[in-house]
Amino acid sequence: MPSPPRPLSPVTWFRQHAERTPLRLLLLTLVVLLPCVLYAADKYADMWAVRALDETVAEARARLALRQRTMNDEFELAFAGLRRLPDLLALDDRVRDEVAPRPEAAPHKPPQASVGRRAPLNAFLKTFAETMDLHIAWLIDHTGLTIATSNYDSADSLLGTNYADRAYFIAAMSGERGRQFAVGRVSSVPGFFFASPVRQCGTVLGVVAVKTDLPTLSRRLRLDAAFVTDEQGVVVLANDKAHIFHALPDAPVRDMPVSARLLRYKREAFPELSLRPFVVRGISETHGLTLIGEATRPALLGVIHRPQDGLSLHVAEDVGEALTLEDRRQVRFHLAVLSGLAVLGTLLSAIIYTLRNRAQLHIIEANNQALTRLNGELRCMAERDHLTGCFNRRRLDEAMNAELARSARSGHPLALAMLDLDHFKTVNDRHGHGVGDAMLAHVTEIIRNQLREPDLLARVGGEEFALLLPDTGEREAVALLERVRRKVEENPLPHADAPIPMTVSAGVAEARPDIEPGRWMHEADAALYMAKRCGRNRTVRATQVPDDSLEGGDAPPQCAILGEAGNEDGSPGAG
Repeated sequence: MPSPPRPLSPVTWFRQHAERTPLRLLLLTLVVLLPCVLYAADKYADMWAVRALDETVAEARARLALRQRTMNDEFELAFAGLRRLPDLLALDDRVRDEVAPRPEAAPHKPPQASVGRRAPLNAFLKTFAETMDLHIAWLIDHTGLTIATSNYDSADSLLGTNYADRAYFIAAMSGERGRQFAVGRVSSVPGFFFASPVRQCGTVLGVVAVKTDLPTLSRRLRLDAAFVTDEQGVVVLANDKAHIFHALPDAPVRDMPVSARLLRYKREAFPELSLRPFVVRGISETHGLTLIGEATRPALLGVIHRPQDGLSLHVAEDVGEALTLEDRRQVRFHLAVLSGLAVLGTLLSAIIYTLRNRAQLHIIEANNQALTRLNGELRCMAERDHLTGCFNRRRLDEAMNAELARSARSGHPLALAMLDLDHFKTVNDRHGHGVGDAMLAHVTEIIRNQLREPDLLARVGGEEFALLLPDTGEREAVALLERVRRKVEENPLPHADAPIPMTVSAGVAEARPDIEPGRWMHEADAALYMAKRCGRNRTVRATQVPDDSLEGGDAPPQCAILGEAGNEDGSPGAG
């Protein structure tokens, strides 16, 4: 009886399969070790992501610290000057004489009855306010009653208005400088108030106050990616005007009585300014990245408290690189997996000599294909808007620089147009964001059908688009935009209930040899803003916009220069 076969040792078994079925053996070994490779690659990718985010945040913190110092210095310079203005007025003899006690025999008259007697003082205050670029300067007696003001001759004159409840008046009457952010009691214009006591022989007899409104102060300060809150946590200055009168989470203003809110802000409710932590998979939130409001790009938010002004300066430093961290982590993970498998394959191929060349070629080819695919995906993501398929702002900026240089060399005309969907927020609110997204895609297709091959269409905001038009002058650009405008108006968005009408407003600016890209876009934006203000559904040239609007002023749009309806040729717009 034959004896049973002896079991093979592991070494013998491996050697036999290496000779007979080398590919199967290699694959089996790799499958067995694949979970270990995936685990190690995942840990490596997590470690790389943490290190990359730390480096990115550290660089952003350095930039943020520099910007905070710069902006704080600008604030100190602006507010120090504003704090001293009422001091200068309080030292003027005309001001002190007016609040000096009158003989008891003199009958008391209301401030309006004394306008004639105080005409020189009112005129002085008016000249002072205009010279110092102030909204209003006024004098208050010890009871809180306004007795002289720079706007004495206007319909919303402060004469006779009582400010005894204002914080700046109370502080000044106690002998200190007063300051407060509030909404004007008469004008309903929000602004910053500064007050100083008017003394005579050491006794406080009244208060002199000045006010600067938000547009004026914004011209003095650069609030790029920053906002300012008062001591109640209310946003009072912001680069994004939509954030003004929003309140921080847990802001003290929510504990104020409704009557106090109405007196100070003339409003009861304050929407919350959302400050959400930016979440990265596998990384704790201690990195400090925040999503501000409706922003989709994370930022580092630094706060400088200014108790001398009752304000807090919030400066945001964009850290948009974090948005691509997960994609880059996946790339690292895949590379780590491929590299691990390559190492294992190489080691196994050294043992299974007949498979070494094939395994090595396969790994290299797989790596190259993965890198090519991932690089293509990243390039597309970096240049395209996922909703409309348009180019994004980054690609637009690159194209603008290149086309400006080409135009300067060749002398060919070049135009930039900014387009904005009219009443888009109303559509979103009424029909939902899904219909809003469909409208954006519908308008994008209409615009594309009107463009030439070299023209570049980019989405630069929610409902705002930009058109870069090479070899196109301002007049030709206006003609193109008018065709686009009519096509949009003639092709409403199909909807189950009824087609939704659409219109666009546009502004166009022609490039000049020495113009900077930022200035060029600003001029096109100013023309778009004028088209909006003058009725919408129209096209406005930058050359039609008043100079004070191009320089950042707050003057009302001069719609009359556009013709009766606002378009270049006077054709009617749909508003």
